[in-house]
Amino acid sequence: MSPEFGAPTELSLIEDVKSGRRASFDILVALYQHKGFGIAYNLVGNIEDAKDVLQEACIKMYLNIKAFEGRAKLSTWFYRIVVNCALDFLRMRKRANRVWVEADSGNGDKQANLEVPDVSFDPARLRLAKEFAQKLEEGVSALSRMQRLCFVLRHENSLDIREIAQTLKCRPATVKVHLFRAAENLRRLLSRYVDVEGG
Repeated sequence: MSPEFGAPTELSLIEDVKSGRRASFDILVALYQHKGFGIAYNLVGNIEDAKDVLQEACIKMYLNIKAFEGRAKLSTWFYRIVVNCALDFLRMRKRANRVWVEADSGNGDKQANLEVPDVSFDPARLRLAKEFAQKLEEGVSALSRMQRLCFVLRHENSLDIREIAQTLKCRPATVKVHLFRAAENLRRLLSRYVDVEGG
């Protein structure tokens, strides 16, 4: 959007927000909330939790925008906040789940976090698809923190290597290494399903 046509630039919106103009902040949020929600959802795995994470990230962006120095793009800075909020949420959920699992460890039932609609009349294929989806989710969850973050940002949120590196404050080569290792770990875990499906 060109300033000569009266459309505000990102820089002018940031300055407006720093000056206390709430309407400019709403415009910035509208620009980045869709991808921010996608990142949150892919990290926390639940729509309502992702909304909470996104709301927390927006609040943090608003409260801290005066400290934004412009060394990175605002979108990169905001996505970093979303990632950090999602990681904080996951740490809290892990602590809460740990207590729940210990209290309920005697009955042996496992609850699936996936809801796969029945779109097939082939029960064996449907069972295999559910099993694959569950194994994939477990595999992504079992990746190291950096492998999981890089994998989710790249493959589930379509960020490029440079954007991931800026978001996670690391070098592009580091991102590539983590993506390679994540793919290798998932390939090993899921090789049985790939062979069954015909490669």
